[in-house]
Amino acid sequence: MSRFPSLRPRRMPGLAAGGSGVFAVAFALALALLCAALAPRPVWAADLVVYSGRGERFTEPVIQAFRKKTGIATQALVADTTALLTRLEEEGDRTEADVFLTNYAGMLDLARQKGLLQPYRSAHVSNVPKEFHGPDDMWIAGSARARVIVYNKALVDPKKVRSMADIARPEWDGKLGITISSNASFIGGVAAMIKQDGEDKVRRFLAGIKRNAGDRVYPSHTPVISAVARGEIALGLVNHYYFYRALAAEPNAPIGIIFPDQDTTGAVTTITGLGITRHARHAAAARQFVDFVLSDEGQKIFAEVNFEFPVNPHVERDPALPKPGTVKFAPVSQALQTEAIDRAVELIRAEGMQ
Repeated sequence: MSRFPSLRPRRMPGLAAGGSGVFAVAFALALALLCAALAPRPVWAADLVVYSGRGERFTEPVIQAFRKKTGIATQALVADTTALLTRLEEEGDRTEADVFLTNYAGMLDLARQKGLLQPYRSAHVSNVPKEFHGPDDMWIAGSARARVIVYNKALVDPKKVRSMADIARPEWDGKLGITISSNASFIGGVAAMIKQDGEDKVRRFLAGIKRNAGDRVYPSHTPVISAVARGEIALGLVNHYYFYRALAAEPNAPIGIIFPDQDTTGAVTTITGLGITRHARHAAAARQFVDFVLSDEGQKIFAEVNFEFPVNPHVERDPALPKPGTVKFAPVSQALQTEAIDRAVELIRAEGMQ
């Protein structure tokens, strides 16, 4: 039986008009999750509480390993990153969150600017290149990921798709799959492209992929990969590790991966990250958690379980991934500049994307 069951793309409303600040215009898309996040507070029977914008399958392996190593009772609230950021603001000093873990570090920097984090310099920080450090030690990267193009081998000649701009060409009309535009990685990728290519090119890119995707807009990356594997679409725009997870589950899947823009800027790179909340009730345990994530043991979980790129260069990436030096990556700083994130959201809204 195929591991890629049919999952139809879900129609989503366009980005809401109005609002200000980073991601404010995407608030409506996260409203349902936000309402759930603001439901009556759970009673946490834990010595550490993590608010995680990463999916449970990415969060839980790290938490389980941390529990086993330290004996610290740890619980996670997993929800949309934007909703969790709003919740942290609403809770203020009443929050039960000790750690804010995100799927996109741009959100962490926004939390820093809002005064929601406290500084901590881990003993392992020297193992992490400076480009992965947040200002004033307010946050630190946990892993890196690339924005890539996945394709169906029976439908696409990869030599014809060398850059991100190529998937916006008219020849792929009706053959492209993308995630909803409120996805943090989607926004971060667009922000990086603004820094690399300028707004005019990005505006044309968004218009092109909107046309080519049509109603093939999916709630997350996994169904994009599945649709490509089934041949329902020829190309998909995803984070790299979803491809490697899918291939590990079904090695004979007819899919391939393209790290775009190798002749120019390199593949757009974004990072996950974490920080200790300003009003953490268990700050000592939170510091231990940050230390664990940056340790060799913690980094190996991202590398071996999640197929992500470790931010600690001393930890080897999974053998399935490209070897160091074989793929060119764009600077991660391009996807972290909040003014570019604001402009990315504005351009996405202007195109009326799902």
